Amino acid sequence: MSDTSSNPSNAAALARPNSRTLEASYTRPANTTTYAAGDVLAESTSAATILTFANAARAVGGGGVIQNAVMVDSAAETLKPSIELYLFDTAPAMENDNEAWAPTDAEMEKCLGVIVFDGTATGKFKAGSGNGVVAADALSLSYQCAAASTSLFGIAVVRNAYVPVSAEKFTFRLAAIRD
Repeated sequence: MSDTSSNPSNAAALARPNSRTLEASYTRPANTTTYAAGDVLAESTSAATILTFANAARAVGGGGVIQNAVMVDSAAETLKPSIELYLFDTAPAMENDNEAWAPTDAEMEKCLGVIVFDGTATGKFKAGSGNGVVAADALSLSYQCAAASTSLFGIAVVRNAYVPVSAEKFTFRLAAIRD
């Protein structure tokens, strides 16, 4: 973290927490291949990238608290998805879409927490006009970014036998108070 003593206005700004909505999304592949419990949800079956929640901290190595989270689903299919979002301070290796998630012990040691979006629970999936949203239960998930980063990284893991819609989009929105 940089020295702010020479700039009083910067020091005062960093002393006040501020809120920010962190957002990352995937548009999954154009197929309807059923997911098994434990499969990764991603945008590619051959070169998937990790979800990146940029500016989660105001300074490198900074942190905050995630107060609430929602998952927006571009489809409102009959069988709703149950998805866990694993958050990390360091980007782990990423499996491709619809592959079993197999994190290493070293990767899991960088896990900050898990946010559950259980669209299968009664009343949790709020359908719109051909789309929907699932809110996570009340959160108070503290985090600290890695020493050289202001980002958090996420992997979405499906927890039910889920039949997706082709090119379905999932957006994850995290309401955070940044230190």
